[in-house]
Amino acid sequence: MASGGFGEYLDRLGGAGTMRVVHVVLNIVAATLGIFFLIIGTTGAFDLYKSFGGTTVPVMSIVLGGLVTMISLVGIVGSIKRSQYMFGTYSGLLAILVIVQLIALTMIWLRPGDIEDKFGNVWEGFYENDPDTIRYIERDLKCCGFKSPVDMPVPANCSLKKHYGFTVGCLKPLAQQWRAQRRTVLWAGFGMVGAQILALVLGAELGRRYMNARHGEYQRVPGERNEASPLIRA
Repeated sequence: MASGGFGEYLDRLGGAGTMRVVHVVLNIVAATLGIFFLIIGTTGAFDLYKSFGGTTVPVMSIVLGGLVTMISLVGIVGSIKRSQYMFGTYSGLLAILVIVQLIALTMIWLRPGDIEDKFGNVWEGFYENDPDTIRYIERDLKCCGFKSPVDMPVPANCSLKKHYGFTVGCLKPLAQQWRAQRRTVLWAGFGMVGAQILALVLGAELGRRYMNARHGEYQRVPGERNEASPLIRA
């Protein structure tokens, strides 16, 4: 029987066709989120504000985004080709990746929320060695100084200067920006893991059905109902 007949056989038994479509959709969602992580990781790695938040999250986003996209594409191709071997590879890699992602997201979740001291050290370094960066931050975030307009401002009286004139310190908008980015990464990450877990369950079930079909049920007539068929009983 031709390979097309095998695909028709699978689609006619046990709802495998519907499961395959759902599996492809879930992997498309995961791949899209993986690309999103690649983008935010790449932009974050070259962003001026990485000095405050560090490079850990951008690097993790790039690595995980690339792995998620690659493995999701393997799952999509495996669904389209109805390949038992691609499903086996996909399921094994995805199971490992889900565990790694959960560990990474937990690390981000548990990162200390009190960032005043760290941000203060970074600001002091800019104040002493790179005042132009402070000028850029103040204009970008519409603030002056670190905690207040008199706390390491550039220029010294920036709250009164033309093109400045801001009366709030930069700590609050910097912290708000950092926490917003952290929430975005966490929500997108947990959403991606959720889609992957569902795809993993469907992929494992489809792989089992494909294997059973290869091991004997494929030799039966597709239009003939057989109560002993594991595909029908599943």
